[in-house]
Amino acid sequence: MMLRLAAGRLSLELTPEAGGCVSALRLRFGDREFDLLRPLATPPGSPPDALRAGMFPMAPFANCIRDNRFAFDGRDWIVKPNMADARLNFHASGWRSAWRVASADAESAELVLDDGRVDDVYRYDAIQRFRLEPDGIAVETRIVNRGGVRMPFTFGQHPWFPIHAGALVRFAATSLWLCDADGQAESHGPIPPEVDYATPRPPPSGYRNVCYAGWDGRADIAWPGDGVAISMVADPFFGHLMLHAPADGEPVFCLEPQTAPPCAFDGLESDLGAGVHVLEPGDRVSGGIRFVIRDL
Repeated sequence: MMLRLAAGRLSLELTPEAGGCVSALRLRFGDREFDLLRPLATPPGSPPDALRAGMFPMAPFANCIRDNRFAFDGRDWIVKPNMADARLNFHASGWRSAWRVASADAESAELVLDDGRVDDVYRYDAIQRFRLEPDGIAVETRIVNRGGVRMPFTFGQHPWFPIHAGALVRFAATSLWLCDADGQAESHGPIPPEVDYATPRPPPSGYRNVCYAGWDGRADIAWPGDGVAISMVADPFFGHLMLHAPADGEPVFCLEPQTAPPCAFDGLESDLGAGVHVLEPGDRVSGGIRFVIRDL
């Protein structure tokens, strides 16, 4: 089932059963439409997959856990890989689960994931609230711990932006996490000039997978040749921004607002990492992101 919202020149398509994903966000130009996020592509005979969509939620943790295991409150917790040919569990289970439509009208929708699970480690509920406006879209994500013990949580959203001709990217941060070949956090330090986006520059032309810490909560993507730009503005709650460009050469890139860096559960027994939220049973955490579209 696909849910379509519309406001002014904007249209938003949601595919709840495919990970509660955004399957399209488009701006109408006269008799043509411009994709602001990558449209969902589903091969013939295959079910829709959030991995091919424009945006999906990362919950109850964002990115990965080192070697799929962590220690917390005197216990060892182990999660299983959740992607073919991948050693790690990436972005947990929200994007691999079917969501339901709790409410919807012409310009808004609420998607709910009841009794979400990650193996025997997490039980949780999640809500995504979408509100479409003539100049953009607001997305609120909420996570509730439904397990029997307190647990660490991180989360975020995973948008994929098309590389239309002449694309430019700008955002500001204070430091950089480099990742190993598996996507695990490897080292933390200053931002080298060649990967500093404090002034506009083109998105990566090849594989990139790094996390910016101390993100100021705003990222601008412009397509000057098309006269369109989109600004992603996140609550201060989202202090990290993952930049990912796939290795297969697909003309897309990701800017992923998330609360914490990859492998944020390292050393939880001695130190609660930045952006990790410990929820008691029944506790909840939420954050919002807004995408503002403007003409250039």
